[in-house]
Amino acid sequence: MGPKARRWAPAFGEIAVGVAAALGFTYLGLGVDNSPVTRVGQVSGLSNLQLWFALLVLAVLAAVGWATVRAGERVRKLSVRLGAAAVAGLSTGFLGAAQVFALRGTPWPLNGPYGDNNRILGWAEEVLHTGAMDAFYPPGVPYSIGYLAKAGLFDGEPALAFKWVFIALVALTGPAAYLFWRMSVTPLPALALGLLPALQQTLPHKPYSPLVLVLIVPLIAKLLLWLRASPQFTTRGTVLRGGFLGLLFGLLFLVYSGWHLWSLPGVLVAVLFFYPWRTGRLRGLAFLGSSLLGFLLVAGVYLRVLLGATSTRDQWCSGYTLTEPGYIGTTPLSSRAWDEPGEYPGFGEFAGLHMYAVVVLVGLGFAVALGLRKAVVVAPLACFASAWLIRFWLAGHMEADQQVQLFPRTIMQIQVTLTALTVLACVLAAQRLAPLVKRLRSADAETETEDGSEAKPTAKGASTEARRFTAVGVLLAMALAGGMIGSFFGNQYLPTHPDEKLAGTLAWQAHQFRKPDGDCPKYANFGKCKPFPARTVAEEPVEVEWMVCEYPWRKATEGGSIVLDLMTRP
Repeated sequence: MGPKARRWAPAFGEIAVGVAAALGFTYLGLGVDNSPVTRVGQVSGLSNLQLWFALLVLAVLAAVGWATVRAGERVRKLSVRLGAAAVAGLSTGFLGAAQVFALRGTPWPLNGPYGDNNRILGWAEEVLHTGAMDAFYPPGVPYSIGYLAKAGLFDGEPALAFKWVFIALVALTGPAAYLFWRMSVTPLPALALGLLPALQQTLPHKPYSPLVLVLIVPLIAKLLLWLRASPQFTTRGTVLRGGFLGLLFGLLFLVYSGWHLWSLPGVLVAVLFFYPWRTGRLRGLAFLGSSLLGFLLVAGVYLRVLLGATSTRDQWCSGYTLTEPGYIGTTPLSSRAWDEPGEYPGFGEFAGLHMYAVVVLVGLGFAVALGLRKAVVVAPLACFASAWLIRFWLAGHMEADQQVQLFPRTIMQIQVTLTALTVLACVLAAQRLAPLVKRLRSADAETETEDGSEAKPTAKGASTEARRFTAVGVLLAMALAGGMIGSFFGNQYLPTHPDEKLAGTLAWQAHQFRKPDGDCPKYANFGKCKPFPARTVAEEPVEVEWMVCEYPWRKATEGGSIVLDLMTRP
């Protein structure tokens, strides 16, 4: 094996292990034969997944533990890389397997043909029959579903492809986020930085949006790293690196463009901060120019369509829109939280702030204090600041303009970046404390015991033991977090009747439509179902003069229907 092969083989190994773990565990979801609609069956199904997950994680930990104790340094490092990739894949693979279980017996996706599914399936139908779609929505998902059907897969039915494409995106989010952070940091920090935000933003019914979000932040970090280092590259190396990152940015833009737009102001400021003004202005310009060119080659056509749709108004106003704009805590997965005024977001433990907000604000402060000059810190910090300011600007114009412009979604970007900054604060603090811990261990090892003999093990041995098992400890903690969070979100999206007002309504809807063979899904309500629309038409929302907002706690006296309140100008 040549030098280049030895260099790249571990990286390809990480990719292969992460993807195999994610899709492999998702496949295990097909082996859960419990009922997804009864509570006893749901608990048993999730428990089976937890057992399989625990056994596989134990195998990973055993392999890494053996390598760290028995193998050489090269094998130990490789085991940590592959172990981290495996944990990342297994964790979001658990989410994929939970979705397979939730949709057991039905070929349809979460929420069936309702909600955003209706429009995406309509555009996929356009792609299937015409090869193109006429809309300003990011084309990545509709084109993928449409071309899969056009290739003859899934019986040529986009709705059948929809389910499995979304499950695959859910499962692959963990390893993808880990691999993108691996471009800038070592395996264990990359695992925490990629996995925790990915799990936090789980949206099985819209997985493409959080997938792009957790990937764009480490990609920006790599852009800043290479920009600062561009004077050290050859001209060819600079252009190739810039073009490569531009292509990746463009591909993500085609899947979901919102995060690019909300991050742009902060990224422009960060670019000015990292630009090599003294040592390589031309080289930095070549890097940025090639990045822009690579982006335009992939996403230029769609960018032109998007810029031409600036007059489009988003007037969808929900309970999220009516939440106080400074709130950054968790968002509910049910409409019960909005049944009564003041129920959401409720009151936090510290001056109205929930514990999550307190922790990430402390993490933000430490990350800035310890690593403001580091690209891996500046990237999430720039994205956070940009989304924070844009959120208030859009919300501040909401009443005057009578449009929302998707500003409530900025909370996802705020949460992801603050979580990443908190992880980075822990990493940077550990790096600062490592020399102190080493000195304390050395001093302890040199002290004599009461009988005059020297303490054992030696300082070198103690340091080696601690270093060895750091990887096992981090992998164990991340795996447990993955299993617990995966079980939580899996449980939330298991089928529940719409009257329960839970996220499980989305899975319940998928069981209520007749299968292509004419039979009802096995778990259809009372064995009855209705036809799935033969062709879904994507309809644009109708603009109104005044924005319509939902106040779920204001209910009509008859039928329990929701009364809509019109927000009117003074």
